[in-house]
Amino acid sequence: MTTHRSIVIICLLFLFPFIAFTQDIQTLDLGGKWKFRKAGGNEWKDAIVPGCVHLDLLRNKSIPDPFYRDNESSLQWIGEIGWEYLKTFTISDTVLQHIHVDLDCKGLDTYANVFINDSLVIVADNMFREWAAPIKKYIHTGENTIRIQFPAIVPENSSRYSQLPYKLPGDEKVICRKAAYHFGWDWGPVFITSGIWKPIQLRVYDDNIMLGVHYLQNFLSDSLARLTGRYMIFSVTEDTASVKIFVNGEENTVKSTLLRKGVNIIPVNFTIKNPKRWWTNGMGDPYLYNISHDIYIKNQKLNSGSTRIGLRTLMLVEQPDSAGHSFYFLLNGVPVFMKGANYIPPDNFLPRVTDSTYQALIKSAKDANMNMLRVWGGGTYEKDLFYDLCDENGILVWQDFMFACAMYPSSKTFLQNVTTEVIQNIVRLRNHPCLALWCGNNEIDEGWKNWGWQKQYNYSTEDSAAIWHGYDTLFHKILRNCVLKFDGQHPYISTSPRNGWGRTESLREGDMHYWGVWWGKETFDVYKRKIGRFVSEYGFQGFPDMKSIRLFTLPEDRILFSPVMKAHQKHPIGYETIEEYMVRDFHKPENFESYGYVSQLLQVEGIGIAMEAHRRAKPYCMGTLFWQLNDCWPVVSWSCRDYYGQPKALYYEARKDYQNVMISVVNEKGAASVYVVSDSISEIPSQLSVKVLDFNGKILSDSLINLTIPLNSSTRFFEMPLNKLLGENNQDRVFLHAELTAGKKLLADRNFYFVTPKFLKLEKPVITASVTQNAEGYSVKLTTDKLARNVYLSVPGQGQFSDNYFDLIPGMTKTVYFQTTKHFHGFKQQLKITSLFENE
Repeated sequence: MTTHRSIVIICLLFLFPFIAFTQDIQTLDLGGKWKFRKAGGNEWKDAIVPGCVHLDLLRNKSIPDPFYRDNESSLQWIGEIGWEYLKTFTISDTVLQHIHVDLDCKGLDTYANVFINDSLVIVADNMFREWAAPIKKYIHTGENTIRIQFPAIVPENSSRYSQLPYKLPGDEKVICRKAAYHFGWDWGPVFITSGIWKPIQLRVYDDNIMLGVHYLQNFLSDSLARLTGRYMIFSVTEDTASVKIFVNGEENTVKSTLLRKGVNIIPVNFTIKNPKRWWTNGMGDPYLYNISHDIYIKNQKLNSGSTRIGLRTLMLVEQPDSAGHSFYFLLNGVPVFMKGANYIPPDNFLPRVTDSTYQALIKSAKDANMNMLRVWGGGTYEKDLFYDLCDENGILVWQDFMFACAMYPSSKTFLQNVTTEVIQNIVRLRNHPCLALWCGNNEIDEGWKNWGWQKQYNYSTEDSAAIWHGYDTLFHKILRNCVLKFDGQHPYISTSPRNGWGRTESLREGDMHYWGVWWGKETFDVYKRKIGRFVSEYGFQGFPDMKSIRLFTLPEDRILFSPVMKAHQKHPIGYETIEEYMVRDFHKPENFESYGYVSQLLQVEGIGIAMEAHRRAKPYCMGTLFWQLNDCWPVVSWSCRDYYGQPKALYYEARKDYQNVMISVVNEKGAASVYVVSDSISEIPSQLSVKVLDFNGKILSDSLINLTIPLNSSTRFFEMPLNKLLGENNQDRVFLHAELTAGKKLLADRNFYFVTPKFLKLEKPVITASVTQNAEGYSVKLTTDKLARNVYLSVPGQGQFSDNYFDLIPGMTKTVYFQTTKHFHGFKQQLKITSLFENE
């Protein structure tokens, strides 16, 4: 019989399952080899856990690659039927000698009935939660079975949705606590997964257990940090406990205390002298302290564990000012301009995402000079490794809760389920120094107020009031209170953006999603005028790399509107929108490969204008996060890295525009203005060179300015009317080249063109390449006789170029490195070099 004490413990482990247990809890892994079958079927096939049904079907060669060609459409049946998983496991006498044996399911996707030896122990309906149950009374020495039924998600959603008093925006998926992107998005396919998507294990323990630890930073100066470790222990008796704290392996503090029966929270104060601060990428070292502990009860060790923390002060500053209200992050007393992107899950089938994929993603963000990623609310709360890597690389995380672009049920059962979900994830993530912000949802407030849902769903006044009351309860009360109670050190905002992009308030306060470009079909130049205080979404689509397109297509598919290419474009008018913008600023290529190349340049043209404008507007604007960093499958999308990890032109542009010191050139009322934007916390003596050149490299004018760049600033250092700057030269045959140097070091450079690419009078360049092999790959030294715009290098082998889509100027030498782990024969012969001229 399950005792009251067992129920209390399992409830606590539900909420605090994330400490690195040692002595007090043993774990038996139930992952690895399983069997699976269709619900009601007879044939069991091999499965791997963690996993999902699509991956198991693929591994058994029961389905083709879901991402290849247009296979997506023929695989929808998988989410429309139920599935069942089975495993046999062995229990020893030793396990049964312990008082408690629990089943711990880290992630079940999504509706699941879990049986131990045919006894139902868990009924789950939330993939974002951990599920656990005491099972000692159901198991025996020797062989035991665990069987998990996964009811069909599509009909289950339909059944539950039909019981609501009214339809909700977002339709049937809102009833289901499952990653929204699995049901499709305007960059993602419909693959409705089921399965044991995270580790599954048995937890074996006796009575006294360590439940978790929360580290609070109370004070921080250059000479001293004062902290409190709050250790949560469940004790079955009144007893004496002691806690030892170690900082980077050295004993720091010991505290003894009395335990009462039940839950105990033991606060232990400790200090660190001359602390090293955690800084974001580009601002300093993201230093991490390893805080470990030993806990003893009656001189017997109960638990050991360790947590990495970073010491920093971080505030979200929202204060009235002359323009509205500020919105910026103050890190260690310094206002920091946030440079980054929105992040989506890196695959539709998350269990197959490797550690190396996460490492490559976060490294790419760091290398692109990003200091913030926004984990978007239509995906998942990421795995621990993601946040560990952000800690190590100085990448702050804007963390959405998993609600996006829909209204949600407000029943007691639904809200209780969500409450457990958010508490578990707050407790799991709260010690990470990378965590910057909790955000309740993505675009729901905007949707309710601006997208016409009330009219679309024909709500009565009473229905509207009831739905908004549910929204208010969830996002203004429950989530806010959970953050305050279980975190207390990170800010919470209820929604992003604060105001819709069509409202003037969006320019003056809060964060902003600006979709006037793309959705509103406005010109790219509008980015120079429509600047918010913190722009947390904006974007434009570009094709994936041609090397990537070849991986999911046949040659006959490589036509713009072929069925396969249409299947890999999820926006309803995506191709039409790309083309509408393309013919404004570029010559439209007829060749498919050239079209994809120019689409990437078009993406850069727009998003580059936005990134520069946002940074020039500092400190009015203090953040720019474009949509999006990555893809979940091979697709034409807004990403700067495609699904296979190939960087688009936008990636290289972001790396340039996100440098700590950046040059930005803009036409302001008929004058060329050159700005220098600096995120450095020190002044920088430097020289600014501003030249006008023709396409043969001839210098037509030359200005040199000695200057000191103010710290943390945006400053215009050069301004000249175009008629004076250019004289008799035609704007379509010349360009401005600006360089910023400190001594012999190049800090930044920028090329500025006075007309759009469509109107440039380019001539065919002759590009010369010299290739040298080295330990890490190859170096390619390039020169040209005439201006070569947007030079693109490609080879068929695996690897990545250090720079690409760059301008090559006559009289200058450009060296690019190709990094690869595999040298291959004939690199120079296979090296393809092209530029805008050849692709018009």
